[in-house]
Amino acid sequence: MGNLFMTFLLIVIGLALTPTVQSSVTTAAASLSGAALALINLVPLFWVIIILAVGVAAVYVQMKGGW
Repeated sequence: MGNLFMTFLLIVIGLALTPTVQSSVTTAAASLSGAALALINLVPLFWVIIILAVGVAAVYVQMKGGW
């Protein structure tokens, strides 16, 4: 149960940092163009996907039998 609590805490902190990641991407994107601009704009999306995947994986492992 403690592992699930720590995972929940990780998700909350990660999602709280999402605006910081977005502002960093916006700042970096101001000096880019073309393919680099398209890729840098995907960073916040991948940030959220990875955070949620860690949460889902932790719940799956915990329900499967624990660490």
